[in-house]
Amino acid sequence: MRSVCIVQARMGSTRLPGKVLLPLNKHTVIGEVLTRCKRIPGIDEVVCAIPADASLFQEAAKYCSVIVGKEYDVLGRYCLAASKHDADIVMRITGDCPLISPELCGEVLAKFKREGADYASNIEPRTFPKGLDCEVFSRNALFFAYEEDDDREHVTTWMRRAKIKRVNVASPWPMDGRLTLDTWDDYAVICAAFGHETPKHLQAA
Repeated sequence: MRSVCIVQARMGSTRLPGKVLLPLNKHTVIGEVLTRCKRIPGIDEVVCAIPADASLFQEAAKYCSVIVGKEYDVLGRYCLAASKHDADIVMRITGDCPLISPELCGEVLAKFKREGADYASNIEPRTFPKGLDCEVFSRNALFFAYEEDDDREHVTTWMRRAKIKRVNVASPWPMDGRLTLDTWDDYAVICAAFGHETPKHLQAA
């Protein structure tokens, strides 16, 4: 069973355009995400699924294979990536979560396999801060979603309501908060987590 981690990313963002190319930890936000995803136990390959954008393609391609699809058909991008890279099991990560935990993601994948699930996550219910989100699902569940769901901007809407086997990894000590990147304030917090200040030339932006 081939397990592929597909990271969705784009340059468009209402609150923080181009956020995935902001500098972080000696590379970029998307570089940090892809580097961490490559360390997830049990993952055979990492793929970045993006809409057409030359700068994002060039950066993501430094770390892994890149699939280009329609900007507002994220579900279609996942199907394209899963097909091209022969994924039996798909892990979904978003490109604005540079503090994603490889170990936690590995636990979600292991539980998916151990319990013979169709869908596994650490968000139902949510007991980890936003930004540590991980979802794992079968190739069949992904393609059923593509056939059944009109919501193309979100990948797992159908899976989270369908009558399929779902399992969850929960924290023994539930934690609130957010570790994702949506605003300049988020960026300052994330930079601090890596032990450096927000770059001065960006602070005035």
